[in-house]
Amino acid sequence: MKRPKREELLGWDDLDAEDEGDPLMVSEYVADIFNYMQTLENETMPDPRYMETQRELAWKMRSVLVDWLAEVHNKFKLLPETLFLAVNLIDRFLSSRGVSLVKLQLVGVTALFIAAKYEEVMAPSVQNFIYMTDGGFTDKEILKAERYMLQALSFKLCYPSPMNFLRRISKADNYDIHSRTVAKYLMEVPLLDHNFLPYQPSLISAAALCLARKMMGHEDWTVNLAHYSGYTEPQLLPCMELMVEVLKKPSEDTFIFKKYSTKRFMKASIFVREWIHQHLMGPVHSN
Repeated sequence: MKRPKREELLGWDDLDAEDEGDPLMVSEYVADIFNYMQTLENETMPDPRYMETQRELAWKMRSVLVDWLAEVHNKFKLLPETLFLAVNLIDRFLSSRGVSLVKLQLVGVTALFIAAKYEEVMAPSVQNFIYMTDGGFTDKEILKAERYMLQALSFKLCYPSPMNFLRRISKADNYDIHSRTVAKYLMEVPLLDHNFLPYQPSLISAAALCLARKMMGHEDWTVNLAHYSGYTEPQLLPCMELMVEVLKKPSEDTFIFKKYSTKRFMKASIFVREWIHQHLMGPVHSN
């Protein structure tokens, strides 16, 4: 996916200027940081066709595993980045190693165990994960799988998730809590569908926010949003259209839908479902 060249996006505002002098915002480095993250995300992309080399697995099994991990992640009250990293580790690992069906849950548990260690201040212990699997694995099995997975991934755990990019783009959306919450739901829905694997995390976050804004009646994808996301609206259309097609399918039984149907998340999934039903969307049209 080709990004818009910066010189083509004229008239954007320097929203980082107001943070000058704030050591927590590091405004003087923020552009370099996100440029690096956009380079790094291409280095951590899985093979979108890896299931063709798996003898015992199917995409549906991956979806079930990820939805279960989302529930475990929620019970542990972990950061959003932890779930995104865990799914990325699973996909990258399965891109290079064949796994039997009986070991698939171990791969998922191990990935979440590693991701929690990497992202969290206080990560759950291995005993906590054993409890979540109802004693399906021993601590030795999980720790052995952890070493094997890390070696298979060459210890490369730096993964810029959609959440990292959403925080950046939200600056150009005035940190609107409603569109941001809907966008977070729209970013987690792709975790369950392998058809999103070819899309970079930065593109998924931008497409999620753009679609969320459309659902809330904010049709325009401003120059500031294009600049701070790195994508113009036409570049986001294929991903948004895929999101709409996935959202048209029944999803009430998934944990991600249930999680975002709560007051804590402003009932974002219910809002999206009702919007889809009311508009019966075909292709998403650019202005």
